[in-house]
Amino acid sequence: MKTDNYFILEILKDGQRFMVPLYQRKYQWGDDRILSFWEDVEAKAGEVLEGESKFVHYMGALILSPVDEVPQHAVTPKMQVVDGQQRLTTFQLFLAALREVAREHGYEELIEDVKGYLFNHLQAKDKDPLARFKLVPTPKDRDVFHSIIEKKYQSVRSEWEGYWWGSRVPKNTPFRALRAYELFKGKIEIFRTHGPTNSIEGDSEAIPDENDTIAETGRRLAALLKALLSHMKLVVITLEPEDDAQVIFETLNSKGEPLLAMDLVRNNIFHRAEREGTSVDELYRNLWDPFDAHWWRENAPFARPRRPRIDHFLAHTLTAETGERISMRELYAEYRAFAVPKGRPRFERVEDELQMLQRYAPLYETLEGQKNVDETLAWLGRKLSAWQVTTAYPIAMQLMQNSVPLNERRQIGQLIYSYIVRRALSGLTSKNLNRVFQSLARLFVQSSPSVIVLTDYFTEHTGDSIRFPSDEEFREGILSKPAYYLAHQSRIKDVLCELELASRPRFAEQTIIPDGLWTEHVLPTTWNENWPFEDGNFVERFSSDQKVVRRNALVHTLGNLTLLTRELNIAAGNRSFKEKRLKFENSGLFLNKWFAKKLVWAEEEILERSGHMATLAIRIWPSL
Repeated sequence: MKTDNYFILEILKDGQRFMVPLYQRKYQWGDDRILSFWEDVEAKAGEVLEGESKFVHYMGALILSPVDEVPQHAVTPKMQVVDGQQRLTTFQLFLAALREVAREHGYEELIEDVKGYLFNHLQAKDKDPLARFKLVPTPKDRDVFHSIIEKKYQSVRSEWEGYWWGSRVPKNTPFRALRAYELFKGKIEIFRTHGPTNSIEGDSEAIPDENDTIAETGRRLAALLKALLSHMKLVVITLEPEDDAQVIFETLNSKGEPLLAMDLVRNNIFHRAEREGTSVDELYRNLWDPFDAHWWRENAPFARPRRPRIDHFLAHTLTAETGERISMRELYAEYRAFAVPKGRPRFERVEDELQMLQRYAPLYETLEGQKNVDETLAWLGRKLSAWQVTTAYPIAMQLMQNSVPLNERRQIGQLIYSYIVRRALSGLTSKNLNRVFQSLARLFVQSSPSVIVLTDYFTEHTGDSIRFPSDEEFREGILSKPAYYLAHQSRIKDVLCELELASRPRFAEQTIIPDGLWTEHVLPTTWNENWPFEDGNFVERFSSDQKVVRRNALVHTLGNLTLLTRELNIAAGNRSFKEKRLKFENSGLFLNKWFAKKLVWAEEEILERSGHMATLAIRIWPSL
């Protein structure tokens, strides 16, 4: 390889095309990176205006690989951007914004100067219509990027109108290039109007200073251009044909700002596809393009660590395929070891590898509520979401193997759900669930998923950290454990909703349980004189009296909990049971019909209801 450092001007002035490989990630720079870059340019432009710029500012590295080993006569040469495409794209967006501010204020000479760093002069044998652009980004970004480079600001806004909110492009836009372009334009306008400042708040409608002349504001714009082109450098690494571009790319990115693990996986996959002579464009379009949707890059809502869905999907897929424990921190290394174990490809073709990922994708989407390819899987996904137990996803995905009959899938899914709920309400730890489900995944890889395999596993593991609670242990947990704390938030609501459905008579109208219900303590946690004991006396709730100790132990148990709408919940408050019962009568839930028969509500009534709920729960969440 050849390594040298060049001013941005030297990189962009030559007639050459910078081609970003289609399997590279989209433009990703957010506000922090954009504003940091702007501050560098602005500071350097301030030095230019003062005539005291002493040092060149280095902006990082650019790794290029010539596309054609032998240059073609009268054809603009192509350079593949192995790394540094985010910086290169940012330079182009900045130049486009600078040109637009110059255009709006009639600085024709500056417009012409900028043009030479955005466009190539076409050669006699250039046939590709994209040859005129200095930079050709990934297909996902290409249309919006070239619209910015080629068209006036108002035309860009009209074409991409749906991505503006009022006068701004929001931070969460799927097209970061639009956001960067808009931010740069606002910053440049403020700089043109007011000059350098140490603290600039973005406002694209700055009011001109009456003391500024046209010449002075034009000089400021020229200083910005000079700052970028002549006072900033990149270290440019140009690869030779024998250099392995993928190895170099991975090495440099391993210590810098981390890519998503799936970004590295994608690059690795398509690098291998190129080597085997596969049609990369077609392969990308058919088997990878769906993974570029914004949904996949959003953080998985209930998974830990906090990472994009696509990284969690990859980890779950690898566990489902291998049964092995996968480290999220070393996800890319895990995938390389999976795809090419000990240097021998696992799949005959890269296409087979991508088809494997595509086979699992709709299963993961169903578990996350994005699709519904199977009712059992969708139901299990909702339950795992309510309990925030995504570590069970691999075995849920394994259930969709063709060899697993529908009734077997349903039974295994029900037992997984039962296991989670029973352990929680029995007061057993959930810290070991990831190891339990990974162990089951390994067994399901060794032999097809079945109820027998699952039952045998729990028969062999009877310790506190793993065991499947018996009916007796489950009942005792419901009678005596603080369910409100053991299964808080969405978990306790899920338990109460299931109990509501089980409480309905056989021929009752099957209405949908409304959203937004609140968990209500029938006997309030902050009980007062409205809640005397069964002997008619009242004792302060902070007392050490045994009656108080017993009451406080029962107040959070399942028998004292119910569901109410927000309005009824607020209205109920700490009121007496007589007043609360009137509120419960306005509820349409069968759970609350229990209270209509009661004149008082105290410890014995709570235990009675807990016993009834335990009987229902044993049917809802069956044992092995």
